[in-house]
Amino acid sequence: MEGKPLDTQKTTTHIVPEKFREDVAALTKYIGEERFQKGLSIEVSLSEILNIAPRTRRRTDAYDSLAKYLKSELDITLTIKSQKS
Repeated sequence: MEGKPLDTQKTTTHIVPEKFREDVAALTKYIGEERFQKGLSIEVSLSEILNIAPRTRRRTDAYDSLAKYLKSELDITLTIKSQKS
């Protein structure tokens, strides 16, 4: 029986730190697992991201550490547009 060739992009596993685990899972569900990959650029409004990954502090800077993590570890750019900007 012939097997399919492995798609290395999908078989590469990245261990997500506990503090970002729920946020990354929620973003993956929101974007779609097949699209959530290296090089992705996500642009959302503050109200959208608050629905996806809620924060007590309802400001864009509450997501700075998540955005830095996504960029440095997964090469995913997260841009949050505030109503004020």
